[in-house]
Amino acid sequence: MLNQIIKNKLFLSLSLSVLLVAPLSSKAARVAVTDSGTDFSHEWLKDRILFNSSERQGNLVDDDRNGKVDDLVGWNFVEDYRKIFFPEHLKIVDDKLFQIFEVISRIQGGTATDDDKKFLKENIQDLDAAKKQAVIAKLNFYGQYAHSTHVSGIIASVSPESRIMSNRVFPDTPPVDETSSEDHSEMLKLGTKSFEQVLDFGINISPKPKFGVVDIFYKIIAAVNNGSFERVAQYTFERKIDIANYSLGASLQNIAKLILGVKGVKAPTAEQLSIETKRVSAQFEPMGQKWMKLAPQTLFVIAAGNDNSNNDILPVFPANVKADNSLVVAATKGNSALADFSNYGELSVDIAAPGVAIVSSVPSLDGKKLLPMSGTSMAAPYVTGVAAKVKDLNPSLSSLAIKTLLMATVDKKEWLKTKVISSGVINPQRAYFAAEKSKVLVLSEAIELSKKEVQDLPLQTVTTLRPNDKKNIYGVKVDSVVLTDEMKSLTRDLVF
Repeated sequence: MLNQIIKNKLFLSLSLSVLLVAPLSSKAARVAVTDSGTDFSHEWLKDRILFNSSERQGNLVDDDRNGKVDDLVGWNFVEDYRKIFFPEHLKIVDDKLFQIFEVISRIQGGTATDDDKKFLKENIQDLDAAKKQAVIAKLNFYGQYAHSTHVSGIIASVSPESRIMSNRVFPDTPPVDETSSEDHSEMLKLGTKSFEQVLDFGINISPKPKFGVVDIFYKIIAAVNNGSFERVAQYTFERKIDIANYSLGASLQNIAKLILGVKGVKAPTAEQLSIETKRVSAQFEPMGQKWMKLAPQTLFVIAAGNDNSNNDILPVFPANVKADNSLVVAATKGNSALADFSNYGELSVDIAAPGVAIVSSVPSLDGKKLLPMSGTSMAAPYVTGVAAKVKDLNPSLSSLAIKTLLMATVDKKEWLKTKVISSGVINPQRAYFAAEKSKVLVLSEAIELSKKEVQDLPLQTVTTLRPNDKKNIYGVKVDSVVLTDEMKSLTRDLVF
């Protein structure tokens, strides 16, 4: 449930110069990032904003009469007002935090050095318990705070011609103080982890529920949460969005575990957990299909989740919502292997894309900071960017046609045959070739021609560049270091 919080009267600062230098071309794809709120002051993003031309900035009037006053660059669905990003939170962010993120990402990507291991030991592992928890809480906070900006930067880097708006659907509350992290230590496990916090489990149920009562409970939870998504989908349709990125989700097995525990099943078998999780999903999926149908022209690109689990067996929401206009994305390590944290599903996950140590924009005081992050949350916007560029190349393609094209032009991989429906990793150049040819050929012929003309990508491929720049922003690969169990746990947790 998206809880309403005290409304802040501050507004994202957008200069007139930005409005003048960022015109929307007739072909530019319209992209919505449904996430934690994007910092559009970043240099990667300030010229790539999808402005609501029907609104006048800062006049406190609902010019387009859509019920949203001054929704110039998106809408805050958490607090139900115009402010989508909170720059004042940057006051708790320091350079040490950035350094830790960079080291952790190098460990996740297999590019760490002994110096990285030493740095992490000195700045996290060797701290006393209170200080360690404070650092982890701050890392978790910043991961969520920066999430939407990072996601948006990936989209902008892949498809710089596109224009982006932001739908804020979960908060980013900073830790209360340096030592109190009790309320925030789990906050930033995005993808299938952090979004679970919008679920409200405060509903009284019988310790031994009768048949059907549990289903009603699941339906109530599903209705509350899908009501919020329905509002976002209606807005998505209103703003004529081509591609909507959803790097978020709820791992429904956690709801199932809660109910099984109430029933007295404290340690469920894999089969029991799967059955109960699918029972939860049965209430969520029809409602998810309903709101996706509200925006049929939009392709919803959704992260598969970061539990390293099979979505066919343990469904995730909204990744497991079956719809013609949804595309679910697993994460890979370059083009060489499935990321060890990524969810998968031979029947439920559509495609894979790079999602380990992806460099992109993050909030900072100078508006220039870049950081690497890992997760299916990073793989999804890579696909969103490619989808947006496909739409740029052939605006006549429908959401289903774009989905079909992307899945049919992948690089087939043996190691993905039982992991994703398409059995492959996205191949941007092949997709673009097919999109261009689809303007004069039927789609199936364009796809077949692209397979003949465009080769598979090499195993190590640059996945994010500065928009309109050819500079590689990846570091040089070196041998991995041996990690302690504690260090492995930390790097697993900081996946988004």
